[in-house]
Amino acid sequence: MKKVYLIIGLFFLSLNLLATDRTGFSTSYPKDYKDWANAFVSGNGKMGIMVFGNPLHETVIFNDRRFNLAQTTERSFATVSSADVLQIRKLCAEGKFEEANALAVKTSEWKDGGEGNRHPGFAMFIDMIENGDISNYKRLCDFRTGEIKVSWTDKRGHWERKSFVSQKENVVVQELKAPGKSILNCEIRLDTVAAMNFPVGMKLIRTANESELRFQAYYAGNKEAGYEGVTRVVTAGGKIVVAGNKLIIRNAKSVLLLTRTEKYYQNAENTFSENSVSTRLKQLPVSYEKLLREHIQLHQTIYDRVHLDLNASEADRAKTNDELLLEQKKSEKPLPALWERLFNSGRYIFLSSSSELAPPDLLGIWTGDCNAGWGGYYHLDANLNLQIAGGNTGNMPEAVEGYFHIIESWQNDFGLNAQKLLGCRGMLACGNTPGNRGLMASINTYYPYQYATGEAPWLLYPMWEHYQITGDTVFLKQRLFPLLQDMGWFYEDFLTEKDSVGQYILAASVSPENQPSNRKVSLLNNCAFDVAGARFALSALLKTCEILNEKENYAKWENLFTNLPDYVVNKDGAISEWGWPELNDNYNHRHSSQLIMVYPYRELSPEHNSTLFNAAAETLKRKDEFNYENAGHGLLHSALIAAGLKNAESVGNKLLRLTREGFYYNSLCSAHYVNNGVFCTDVCNTFPAVIIEMLVSTSPGELELLPALPANLASGKISGIKGRNRITIDTLSWDQPNKTIVCSIHSDIDQQVNLICRKGIQQISGHGVSGTFAPGQISCQLNLKAGQYYALNIQTN
Repeated sequence: MKKVYLIIGLFFLSLNLLATDRTGFSTSYPKDYKDWANAFVSGNGKMGIMVFGNPLHETVIFNDRRFNLAQTTERSFATVSSADVLQIRKLCAEGKFEEANALAVKTSEWKDGGEGNRHPGFAMFIDMIENGDISNYKRLCDFRTGEIKVSWTDKRGHWERKSFVSQKENVVVQELKAPGKSILNCEIRLDTVAAMNFPVGMKLIRTANESELRFQAYYAGNKEAGYEGVTRVVTAGGKIVVAGNKLIIRNAKSVLLLTRTEKYYQNAENTFSENSVSTRLKQLPVSYEKLLREHIQLHQTIYDRVHLDLNASEADRAKTNDELLLEQKKSEKPLPALWERLFNSGRYIFLSSSSELAPPDLLGIWTGDCNAGWGGYYHLDANLNLQIAGGNTGNMPEAVEGYFHIIESWQNDFGLNAQKLLGCRGMLACGNTPGNRGLMASINTYYPYQYATGEAPWLLYPMWEHYQITGDTVFLKQRLFPLLQDMGWFYEDFLTEKDSVGQYILAASVSPENQPSNRKVSLLNNCAFDVAGARFALSALLKTCEILNEKENYAKWENLFTNLPDYVVNKDGAISEWGWPELNDNYNHRHSSQLIMVYPYRELSPEHNSTLFNAAAETLKRKDEFNYENAGHGLLHSALIAAGLKNAESVGNKLLRLTREGFYYNSLCSAHYVNNGVFCTDVCNTFPAVIIEMLVSTSPGELELLPALPANLASGKISGIKGRNRITIDTLSWDQPNKTIVCSIHSDIDQQVNLICRKGIQQISGHGVSGTFAPGQISCQLNLKAGQYYALNIQTN
């Protein structure tokens, strides 16, 4: 592979980035179970643990992706008659929205069911006898390895207890060694506490023998379903005494604990008796170091692809999570060490709660309480979409694979939703789901979910983004095209009403989760959310047909796309959330559904549609006058939109709110609301995506550097970002006081790209720059050859 080096030492920047601090640590720990959100987390997307870190009385909560309370009945809804479907559309087209809304709710006959809330499995309690004062305490989470370490010193010496969740073997691995010539005496059990809030009627069984601990549970209301956790216990020296469900370890040098969890949807009792989990645990090596090495080869390879360095001081990087969060709360400027750590921890938490089978839900994969906020479900009108926002551009295809898989797994249920509720072929997303089914969520007067037709397109966008990044036509043909084709069928059947100028009316239409300020009804027409969804789905479908030479239905779908309604600019000069007369906007809302064409669809830019771009900027300005109802996902989506609108001040203000107003726990997991209100991983998982989008904006044929960089992030570096144009940004460094940008890129294909710097390019040197260029222009052309490395040195205005 040919490499062109125009700036000496440029490619060694990535080596310097490896020195960036990528651990989280604290000198405090949760002392009460109800403080479980401050536990450090580890996981592999299938299992997860929450480590409290109490030196002598440890608590470790065990979680599993499948741990939802068992269903007793399935979600259900009626097959709405063709006459009723047509009547609902007709009423909406005539502006009789209240009547349409009532009929849509009544005819759906929706009944709740399916799996219930996410829940913890059980906790492991490790108790040791006190021997002198505790000193030198620290708990640490290494984001690069996924390992949690708890260390302290007492009269016996310096202790270290370690744990991680193996990507390779799907097992939780824990080790505690006695220091020096000391011995280890401890008691270990698997159990629950009242604060886990398990529902009445669950049957919990705890047993132990000399080599293992076991926890088994039968769900209330469904005796066929259950789950278990088994811990294999291996000691070096000493002996083990069984005392009920507890193991008493005496005079050992170390103890290794290997734990695996399983859930059974039927025939749980017989499955428990087969002891298959115990059998599989006995096949694993009894070496912490070997298991960790094999895990690191997978985890760290993915994690290390992207690095961020905001030039924080080493003194600040040496501060605990607690100290950094407190300092940021008192400061109105970004604290670089904290923002680095939140970027690093966000990538870690996203990776640790993702697998090839499933993405993070509202809780990532962790909870200490059965009463999880909003059930801990996947919510599909913003929350899940945001959590995976940095997966593609953040170069984590292995983690995003679980998202693709779960979308594909919901296809049939989405089809059933469309068929029964709207009389359409194709797909209709479900609003929210525990994960195992995609059947329609709650239909009620406030929110008739079945008419939020823009949900499914947003869910498909990351798959299109993956194609833009990789150019993988096999993925496009075999995995994405069948889903996009379903959307083509859907809009063929759904778009039946036209207005006076011949444009289709999206009748009926719902904007998550808002209503006009002058009309308290949700079922309306031409919500920008649904219009943008249709525009994206059909345009991506048409482009896919062109790429794959699939012409059979092209003309029909092109006609649908051509005749979609336009976005409407309201009397404020802003994009209206409802493109229909006499529906007034309500800017004071947590969702930014009316700006979804900016993010994720990236439909607007100053160069290509300046009028709508400026209207979108006005919408953001008016929404920024309010507080997004103090909801994390509201700030996150609007921050991504602000980056798309090149509004650095708005991006910076939102990130400051997220870092200053109690959205983060000391664990660096996050909350849904300010002041640690409701455990939820939206904020921590999406934070890296906002950082990426404010530093690099990409689309086919365009590469924009520093589109929305806050003024008080003076200098820094990022590397390894993937562009939606088959370009990799190997390194990007900036120095705002000196007005310089240094960038190294390479492309997978031969292409010409428009390089944009909004502040204006005073001077640029580097291989591949072409065309006429005058100082002060914001863009220039790059001619890129596949596989060749390009180094650019830019002086900005």
